[in-house]
Amino acid sequence: MRLFTNCFIENLTKYQDSEIILYEKGKSITAGYLLESSRSLARGLSDYGVKRGDRVVLAVKPGVEFLQVMYANMMLGTVLSIIDPEMGRENYLAKLKQFSPHHAFADSRLILLNEHPILKFIAQRYIKSLPSFPRIKNCTLFATGPRLPLFQDHRHVAPLISRTAPPSDFEPVNEKEDFLVTYTSGTLNEPKGVVHTYASLANSIKYLSDVLKNGGDKSIATHLPHFALIGMSARMEVHVWDYSMHPAEKIRFIRQHNITTLFGPPSDFVPIINYINENGESLPDCLGHIFLGSAPIYKSFLSRLVPLSATMKVSCLYGMTENLMVTIQDGREKLSDNEEGDLVGKPFPGVEVSIADDSEVCLRSDQMFSHYWNNDRTDTAHCTGDLGRIDSMGRLVLIGRKKDMIIRGNFNIYPGLYEPTISRIKDVSEAVMIGVYDKQKADEQVVLVVDATNGLTEAGLMKHLKSGEYSIDSQALPDRILFRKIPHSGRQNKVDRKALTMMLSAG
Repeated sequence: MRLFTNCFIENLTKYQDSEIILYEKGKSITAGYLLESSRSLARGLSDYGVKRGDRVVLAVKPGVEFLQVMYANMMLGTVLSIIDPEMGRENYLAKLKQFSPHHAFADSRLILLNEHPILKFIAQRYIKSLPSFPRIKNCTLFATGPRLPLFQDHRHVAPLISRTAPPSDFEPVNEKEDFLVTYTSGTLNEPKGVVHTYASLANSIKYLSDVLKNGGDKSIATHLPHFALIGMSARMEVHVWDYSMHPAEKIRFIRQHNITTLFGPPSDFVPIINYINENGESLPDCLGHIFLGSAPIYKSFLSRLVPLSATMKVSCLYGMTENLMVTIQDGREKLSDNEEGDLVGKPFPGVEVSIADDSEVCLRSDQMFSHYWNNDRTDTAHCTGDLGRIDSMGRLVLIGRKKDMIIRGNFNIYPGLYEPTISRIKDVSEAVMIGVYDKQKADEQVVLVVDATNGLTEAGLMKHLKSGEYSIDSQALPDRILFRKIPHSGRQNKVDRKALTMMLSAG
């Protein structure tokens, strides 16, 4: 078996074998264990036919097992794609069809639910949004998580991880080779797979880990694998925690493990802010740095977060799937800025920002994605779809968006991706999704406006949207549904989104 080394594996080998690099569910994971267990898994996968250049899809729960699967595939030189199992049926199937994986890694619980419709029906009564992992033709299936009695042919990774692998020499890979395909929520008709190389992702991780090193950050709690990699690169303690924990549990966790750093979109922190304000609590003194990103960061949110600590640093990140780290801005300075527009800050090293004639923000950098899946590589600047300007201090200020897009949490919602599916539901004449900013939640609400007939109810419509033929991404499910005639304007009689937005914003 031939194993390959790259910047990520080389970073892991720089640790001492006995050095603890990760904590999960009370267990400490050493660098030596992670490296050797990943090597064992790579050997086992190779025996089952996984080879260099194969396309591999991941639907694995974040944590140590995810990292083992990822590192093993790096060692084999496969091309990975992480496709969210919580997206709607049509969207998921379209992305799987386009990527056409040779192998799939999926949590055994997802597979089990797909095999047992009755069990899935019962689970849907208790779980708001139930993920699904459909069968994939001509694809080798590897199960992760607990070992469960599954009907379809599969291999569980646990025995492959636990066995001893013989020493293997690593051969270097070209760092500009394709490594990870991440699907965005658009485009409207054809899935858009953003392809990153080893080098582009490594540069993103390096730039942010440098910020962490320079800021004296010591420990991080996260539920996302890429932030685990950033923390490991910065030589921090990395603690994997449960994203769904109650705010009181999260505060106890931060104190107990002396967590200094957190990452997330503003909406992640709203429950903690509310809990603190309602119960006379305070942020733990050890928490010295919060990084905000993946969604717009409004002053109304910062005005609630910043006063909770006089010493805690707040850093606001602006980026996108195609270029993960574009700019960084101190949150307190952003809050006190009185200029028009959204101040997102100075570019990271290596990022060149230019403004087109129509005010669109364009980028070039060594973090840039290489191409879209099934498209040719290009060296042209990436036009982001955001509108902006550069201020007198060389900082980027956003002034709007070119596209109809809603950002809720850390998820980009393109209405045009879902509206045609919703409009095909029986009794729906037309459907429009509108984003309305909610100051209390520090996030955009998704309002679904529906022109319907024959007494279609909100409950009946939501049932279609959550599962079945007309299901949509769980992240795109509407916060509110409004039944009414939809206004149109112009020669082409297009939906008047501006009028709808003004109406909804007015209450």
